[in-house]
Amino acid sequence: MAPADPPEDAPPTREEEGVVRPDELDYTSSERVAELSDGRYVVATDNDDAPSAGGSDGDGDSDGEVPSDDRGTLARQQMARYVSESDADYGVGLTAAFDGDIAQHEQFTDDVAAAFGELVTWYVEQIDTEASPSEAIGILLLASNTTVTYPANTLAAVLRDHDLTPDDSIADLIEALRDEPFQIPPNE
Repeated sequence: MAPADPPEDAPPTREEEGVVRPDELDYTSSERVAELSDGRYVVATDNDDAPSAGGSDGDGDSDGEVPSDDRGTLARQQMARYVSESDADYGVGLTAAFDGDIAQHEQFTDDVAAAFGELVTWYVEQIDTEASPSEAIGILLLASNTTVTYPANTLAAVLRDHDLTPDDSIADLIEALRDEPFQIPPNE
């Protein structure tokens, strides 16, 4: 080794302004860097906690790809941050597979009922059905054995919609509903 050369274990020094070579960066000692495997790192780009290698053992996949479990964890973390940064009281960011096709839905609102209604309507619009969205929602709720409890005044609205009074019989209600689906709440 020539006398002007630095020792081998000394950190490299910059020789030129404005350009930084990879070997000039000592990124491995930073708390904002986590090693995935040899030569592969995760670098935190925000002011939150130090990054995690996602529980990886450092070996990684043989083809150099990030394991799908790690990608899923990272995607969930990013989506959680994205949804939580909205100014709305309720937020949904959803990616779903429907018969091999991928669909995405996102919504931010301060109205909890609107959030739920839009979400289930979007869901049934993605499935292959000849039923209308309102019929499909009803069918799915029945088929999933999900119990739904409606306020008692909902029935009064249905009776009014069909010009029925408390003096009419159950048979009159059945007859009124015979040619059309039973809808709660009724059309307004």
